[in-house]
Amino acid sequence: MEIKYDDLELMELFYSEGQSLTGNIEDGDILYRRSNENFKLTMFIYNYEQRINIFLQYKEMDMISIELKDVSSLQKADHYLKIYRNDQEVGNICFGENFLISIED
Repeated sequence: MEIKYDDLELMELFYSEGQSLTGNIEDGDILYRRSNENFKLTMFIYNYEQRINIFLQYKEMDMISIELKDVSSLQKADHYLKIYRNDQEVGNICFGENFLISIED
């Protein structure tokens, strides 16, 4: 199994393409980053492990570190990235004026 997501949707939210963690984009370990004023949001996708890690920093200080396992899909809805496990939403990230992270895990 792997995490289902649309590369173009993630590009729209993060304003850049995903970067391979190993130099081989096909291995499914991808990094996305976006900065907003003093905040930096980083998301690692470990596709074949069905795991994501989300980090939020403020002025280079760690604010939030979250690991979610058994992630089945990531879906863009307006300015939100919705995170699903078995077709049930377990969290989302709002890409508004500020980053807002909500996890129900």
